[in-house]
Amino acid sequence: MVREPGSAGRPKASSRGTIEEAAAELFLEQSYSGTTIEEITQRAGVSRATFFNYFESKSDLLWIDADRAIERLSECLASGMRVGDAIARAASEVGAERVPLAVSQAEVMGTREELVASGFARVARVTALIRSALANEWVEERDSLAVNVRANALAGAVIAAWGAWIRGGVDRLTLLEYTHDALALVQLEQ
Repeated sequence: MVREPGSAGRPKASSRGTIEEAAAELFLEQSYSGTTIEEITQRAGVSRATFFNYFESKSDLLWIDADRAIERLSECLASGMRVGDAIARAASEVGAERVPLAVSQAEVMGTREELVASGFARVARVTALIRSALANEWVEERDSLAVNVRANALAGAVIAAWGAWIRGGVDRLTLLEYTHDALALVQLEQ
């Protein structure tokens, strides 16, 4: 078992998860803006340096599952998978238990403003990944109007599917089902 220096015996693999849990608890207890990184690290029993090994900022804690899904989308696209298939694969790997609390409990956690502010970077990344992959699939200029319109439409569908999935409550469908329905609405001809 690999131990992290200064972690009082905590296995390194559990540090990230422990930080995530501590942050969620604190955000629910005292809101996002009322919680400091120091409080998160103290609750998690890790150092400030350990926090920054896993997260660039406190707002990254709001996007854990979305960032994982975006990374998976990137991996699928890099493997040569077609855009629609890559989007579906990434969505299919997000379990129902991974609904982001920071979004579904935005009022309680006080995360709404920060979600808007830090969410744009994720939308831009999804759009850029799709744009590059479409340009390769279509053998077209990355900045062509057709590629840009399609990339933005598909990224918008992905984001809308995530939103519908989160708002679905206890009767929610799978993220893949929402994604499938959203993509069907924007399937445009090349």
